[in-house]
Formats: sequence, structure tokens, C-alpha cells
Amino acid sequence: MELIEAEHPRPRHFLLHLSDPHLLGGPAPLHGVVDSDSLLQQLFDEVRASGARPEAVIFTGDLADRGEPEAYAKLRAIVDPACKALGAKVIWAMGNHDNRANFRTGLLDLPADDAPVDHTYFIDGLRIITLDTSVPGFHHGELSPEQLEWL
Repeated sequence: MELIEAEHPRPRHFLLHLSDPHLLGGPAPLHGVVDSDSLLQQLFDEVRASGARPEAVIFTGDLADRGEPEAYAKLRAIVDPACKALGAKVIWAMGNHDNRANFRTGLLDLPADDAPVDHTYFIDGLRIITLDTSVPGFHHGELSPEQLEWL
């Protein structure tokens, strides 16, 4: 049997990308109907049951619907043990619903600050860069000249 070489090499990394969980700080469901907490927990239960083992779980944008500190605490209470069980690193990226100061203290264990939240992560030789394009108080995004220089 002749082996045929693939057009592209096999991927070397397995990353799980999740976006926009919109968790709330209190017990009420999102928009009165969506139980974001339970859905996120269910997603991790299904990933674990599938046998998939991502190297990193990347959360992008709108992690908390209103940027409340309690929402970030709930998020970590779900994500940290789930990712530990999977053996995956957690990567957080800001969204326009997030609050920079609460994001920093609640997810990154850093002092509160209102500057853009930009980071570089390394996963087994792969560099992942998160850029905060949020504009506090608005829904659009921008990159500053300082961020572009950093990049």
C-alpha cells in the first residue's frame, strides 16, 4: 500500500477557543432565560467526556456581561478546576463587556488598572498574543499606537 503525503502537516497544537460566556455576578439568568454558568459547566463536562485534551483553553471577549467582580469569581470557579482536570493552560482575553480593573484582579491576580490588557503566552513553542481592543464605555474596538508598537 502506497502512503500518500498530506498537503499540510498534522497540527502540532490543540487549543480550545471559547468566546462570549457573558457570566453575571448574581444568580439571575442572562436576559432572564440563559443559564450561562450551567452551560459553561456542561461544555467542560462534554469536553472531558470526549477524551479531548487541549493544551490551552482560550477565552476571548465578554467573559462577564457587566464586568462585575462576582462574575469573574464565578468564571474562575468553573474554569480553573475544569482546565486543571484537562491539563490545559487558561488564556483570558478582554471583550467590550469586560471591565479592565475587575478582569485584572479577578482573572489575572494583578492589581486593578484601566490600561489595555495585552499579554503574550507560550504553549509548547507556540506564541499566543492577546490584544485588548476594547474602548471603555463603547462597543467598538481600537488599537492604540502604543499597543501596535508593543506588538
